[in-house]
Amino acid sequence: MINAVSIDNLSEHIQILENAGGTKSRITFTPGVDSAAMYVKRVFDSYSGLTSVELDTFYISTAETPYNTKPQFNVVATIEGRTNPEKVFVIGAHLDATADRDRNWKKGDNWDTIEAPGADDNATGIASILELARIMTDEQFGFVNDFTIKLVAFGAEEKGANYYGNHHGSSHMAGKLFVEKIETIGMVSMDMIGFNPSNDYASIVKNSDYGASITVPLGQRFYDANINFSIGLITNKAPFENGTYSDHQSFDDLGMPAILLIENAPWKRNDYYDPNPYYHTSFDTFETLNMVQVKKITQLNIATMASYNGVTTGLELEDEDTPNQMILSQNYPNPFNPATTIKFQLQEPGQVSLKVYNMLGREIAVLVNGMKSAGSHEIVFDANNIGNELSSGVYIYQLQTDRSVIRNKMTLIK
Repeated sequence: MINAVSIDNLSEHIQILENAGGTKSRITFTPGVDSAAMYVKRVFDSYSGLTSVELDTFYISTAETPYNTKPQFNVVATIEGRTNPEKVFVIGAHLDATADRDRNWKKGDNWDTIEAPGADDNATGIASILELARIMTDEQFGFVNDFTIKLVAFGAEEKGANYYGNHHGSSHMAGKLFVEKIETIGMVSMDMIGFNPSNDYASIVKNSDYGASITVPLGQRFYDANINFSIGLITNKAPFENGTYSDHQSFDDLGMPAILLIENAPWKRNDYYDPNPYYHTSFDTFETLNMVQVKKITQLNIATMASYNGVTTGLELEDEDTPNQMILSQNYPNPFNPATTIKFQLQEPGQVSLKVYNMLGREIAVLVNGMKSAGSHEIVFDANNIGNELSSGVYIYQLQTDRSVIRNKMTLIK
């Protein structure tokens, strides 16, 4: 799934969104943002594996008349969970753009005519969730999500020239989840994930220290997935910085664990990032982007979802006692410390070996070496029982019979 992320697909989405139906502007209340919403819906609709695709309508009450009665939209694609569908994880990005830092902004008097292509801010985030939808619903990967995943293109994230406030679309959705008492186990906002000419960097941002007890573990899961799945991003470490400048704020304010993935606060410099001179201007175009970084941040989301969901191969047996194929399940828990359980199933009795290797191919442990009956088996692997102390990292466990060999990865975190 990680390798399936396509720079070509991401690039095509970004360029279509920055053109915005020929208007080159996705400022709220312009035809371009409506065109973008319809484009996102059409792409979602093309993926038959999605449970549902809907336009979630809201209004901006603070907008000037008649705009306060003009409907705005969140475009919501749902992948219903297999075992815990009542629990929800939201992956979001905002549809709209602005040019309020452009030298021709004219204090917003020309908000409805100025170009605001918003390639980085935030066509990159929208392109990423479209690619996630494609990959997570592709039958060849057999991805099984235990909980429900909602991929959301939020409307009206930016501040407008003719209305007060921001984060309107995400506030609307977070409020609905809160009122309906739907358990939101996590939310990540992908906002500006494409500018960096020098490095592939992603900053993990929480809303405030107030909710750190639930947001830092969420951010840590993304941080760990980057390492354990060898994504190759440079990222910051816990406890992560604070920032209210994206849609994660709407969820965190209501007590839901939520973080932001962003190239960096675009006005700040660090060792891996120089300030972005193009954001919120008419020059925020595709040519300024680091598409390898966009790809890696998209891959990071896939890796993190896989880390949540345990078995990701979607294999189902009508009768576990008489399987029709050899199966090696994902170890549980994963990541683990110090012990984890490995389950496997055999369609016939025979000589079986189950071994653990490091990433260099060196044998670490022999868990099974002998005859096993047909049916289900489980073995506990305790890293503390190994002669040499194992370090944190990714390990391979391999099941072998006379007919087949299956390998899976597992992660030890100390």
